[in-house]
Amino acid sequence: MTNKKIGNDFESDFCEILFNEGFWVHNMAQNASGQPADVIAARNGKTYLIDCKVCSVRGFALSRMEENQDLSMELWKACGNGEGWFAVLIGEQIAMIPHFTVKALRNQQSYMNELEIREYGTPLEKWLKKK
Repeated sequence: MTNKKIGNDFESDFCEILFNEGFWVHNMAQNASGQPADVIAARNGKTYLIDCKVCSVRGFALSRMEENQDLSMELWKACGNGEGWFAVLIGEQIAMIPHFTVKALRNQQSYMNELEIREYGTPLEKWLKKK
């Protein structure tokens, strides 16, 4: 299976999870290339801009946050929409990592290992309860 197929499958699965939890969800994967994120989700009067990343068991290369994602998530927040998020699939677990964390860590290191993903991220199940 190609990396693109694995990524597209995760985006679809992630959208389905959010939908089943009562979110309105739009998967932007079918839109023109260069979109700044994969998913827009809304629930309880709040909207979330989320980019999905599938990681190897080694971790998450912080360079995978592209410049257009960084700038778009900054503008998203500046417009009053809250923090942008990265949904990071590592193994069978999904960790929700806020944009500001990825940005801060990228200034210090190039990679988040599995332990750091779990330390800095919030498990999806816990994140859903807060939203």
